[in-house]
Amino acid sequence: MICPACNLLIPEDSRYCKECGNKLEATVDDHEALSNKEKAEKLYRDGSSLYHQGHFDDALKRWEETLELVPDFQMTHYYMGVAYYDKGMLSAALECFKKAEAANPTSPAVHYRLGMTCYSMGLLPDSEFHFNRVEKMIPDTAQIHYRLALLHQKNAKLDDAVEELRRSLEISPTFARAMYVLGTVYFQKGMLKDAEDALRKVVEISPGYVMAYYWLGQVYFHLGNMQDAVKAYEQTLALSPQFTAAYYHLGVAQARKGSHEDAAASFNRVKELDPMDSSALYHLGNSYVHLGLLDKAEEVLNNAIKLNPENTDAFFLLEKVGEIKRSGAMEY
Repeated sequence: MICPACNLLIPEDSRYCKECGNKLEATVDDHEALSNKEKAEKLYRDGSSLYHQGHFDDALKRWEETLELVPDFQMTHYYMGVAYYDKGMLSAALECFKKAEAANPTSPAVHYRLGMTCYSMGLLPDSEFHFNRVEKMIPDTAQIHYRLALLHQKNAKLDDAVEELRRSLEISPTFARAMYVLGTVYFQKGMLKDAEDALRKVVEISPGYVMAYYWLGQVYFHLGNMQDAVKAYEQTLALSPQFTAAYYHLGVAQARKGSHEDAAASFNRVKELDPMDSSALYHLGNSYVHLGLLDKAEEVLNNAIKLNPENTDAFFLLEKVGEIKRSGAMEY
């Protein structure tokens, strides 16, 4: 190395210059700092490798060791926040992302992660603040308009949600999630035909989008189109056979069509998946009544009332079943 006082070449491990006597403690400190930086770089890389292998705890340990050596090393706080977020430890993630923000206040990635974490914690104003920061840094980003739309939907600002989703889809017309949320917002606004159009586009873009088929079923049901509602719920269940709510609504739509045998099969499936669903038992009892299976109807209606003593529909139908059995009449 070079002595900073006399500019002569001296051994790398020197503590003073033999030519001019200059003390080199500061230079030694520089060497130690360089050594720490090299160690930190290795620990940081090891942590990144462990994270990508799914070993989050080991990755976090390496990154903590990185920060012990170099407290402000690169984006270590940021990646620790990502790991904590993936582990569901949102408070720890938020703390790390705030430290990353202090070190990198103009980083879009940091503000995006802060927005995501605050949203997951229910800190909606903070989430909106950070997503708006990203939008100013990187205008016309479909993902950010989508995230802002979710915030507006959660705050019941449905017109604002529609506007953000339209902007998102102008940028990325095949963004299936944005199109799906647009369909659900239209449904909330009572704009059923618009909801149908949006959800149909979703399944064109992404044929395996389970929830889009489910909400198409809801749209058709509210339009009074039971035939298409049944088809949509059946498509939902073809993709997700354990989807209890889809079986429930399928049964209701089948009953509205007068297909009580099919409806009973659907409500029995709900009973298998969720034995505590009192409402499904009421509808099952109703289907049994229509099929003339009064003893079965009594059994499930009594169970419905045991599960929920406030299920007045089940109570009144049970009374009706008793009247039918006493009179011997089968009309219902």
